[in-house]
Amino acid sequence: MAAKILVVEDDRDIAEAVKLTLERAGYQIINAYNPEEAWQKVNAEKPDLIVLDIMMPTGTEGFQFVWKLRSPQTDESIRNVPIVVLTSLHSTTELRFYPDQYDASYGPSDFLPVQEFLDKPVDPSKLVEAVERVLKQSK
Repeated sequence: MAAKILVVEDDRDIAEAVKLTLERAGYQIINAYNPEEAWQKVNAEKPDLIVLDIMMPTGTEGFQFVWKLRSPQTDESIRNVPIVVLTSLHSTTELRFYPDQYDASYGPSDFLPVQEFLDKPVDPSKLVEAVERVLKQSK
């Protein structure tokens, strides 16, 4: 049975590109276009993985979504769903979630409880590789 992935992305063109890429790799994809819709779908669908944008229409709602999902008050059946962040935040701010490629002293979860960070635009093969890696680690 194919893994179920929730893609949370407010840009519908990017959401569709991610969906097509991951469907071609054999995954079942559910799209959500804002954090509220994502919260409803994560509870209803119980995805195996979430691909999450950080910057949405009113700011950095992706951060709040991660903290809400990881909260001790969140149902245990969804609290630990692995997350791959897909963001263009690095191209618009000085904020970095991880060091440059030459300094492996810390990882994604040291700053935000997620499994992977990818910069937009992402190479489709790198997206599929990250999803496969995170799903394998979460088993």
